[in-house]
Amino acid sequence: MALTTYTNLDSSDASLRVFPTTVKPTKISVSIEQPTLTSTTNALTTQRRSLGAHRIQLEYTYPPMDADEMQPFIGFFNAMQGQAKAFKLNVPKELINDSTHITDSTVKDVTTSYGVGSREVIVNNFGNNLTTAIKAGNFIQFDNHDKIYVIAADGGSHTDGTCRIRFEPGLLTAITSGESLNRFSDDIPLHAIFASSTIEFDVNSALLYGFKINFIEQWTD
Repeated sequence: MALTTYTNLDSSDASLRVFPTTVKPTKISVSIEQPTLTSTTNALTTQRRSLGAHRIQLEYTYPPMDADEMQPFIGFFNAMQGQAKAFKLNVPKELINDSTHITDSTVKDVTTSYGVGSREVIVNNFGNNLTTAIKAGNFIQFDNHDKIYVIAADGGSHTDGTCRIRFEPGLLTAITSGESLNRFSDDIPLHAIFASSTIEFDVNSALLYGFKINFIEQWTD
C-alpha cells in the first residue's frame, strides 16, 4: 500500500478541505450579523448607516458518538490549525430551503451582468407566473462565489419564468450573465473558519462523546 499523501490539507484552495460529514448534526443554530453604525445628534435623533458587512455563523450540535465517529472531527480541527485555515462546510439544504424548493434541481442562470453592490438580480428557469417563485429567508449562492446571500423578500415570476430576486447584502463580487444560482436540491458550500481556536468535547462512562462546534463564514472573491 502506498504512503498516504495529504495534498488537500496543504492546498491553498480551501474548497479542497472539507469538514467531515460522516455524522450529521442533530441541531444547527444560525445567527446572521449585519452591523449598523449609529450616532446621536444634538437634537437626540438617531442616525443609522449600514456598514455593508454581513456574516453568517453556525453552531452544530451532534448526537452522542463513539470514539471512531468522534476522531475525524478532532483530526480535522487540528489539521486546520484551529482558526488558521479556511475550509468548505457543506450546509444541509434542509436549513437553507423551504419545502417548495428543496427538491428543485433546475439550473437557473442570471440573465445579465450585475456590479458590486447590486441587491437585485433577474434569474431564469423558475416556473411561469408564480405568485411566489422564491421565498424570503432562503440562502442562495452564485457559481464561483464563496459568499452566501439571504433572500430579503418573496419574489414572483414572469410569464417567461424569470424572477427578480432581492437579497442582502449587496453583491460583494460582480456577477456576469450566464452565472448560475445554486441548485436548491444541493447543499450549499459555506467558506468557513472555526469560531474558536479551541475544540471542546466530553465523554461519559459509556465512552460516548458529546460535541458541538461553531463556524464563521469567511468569504473570499
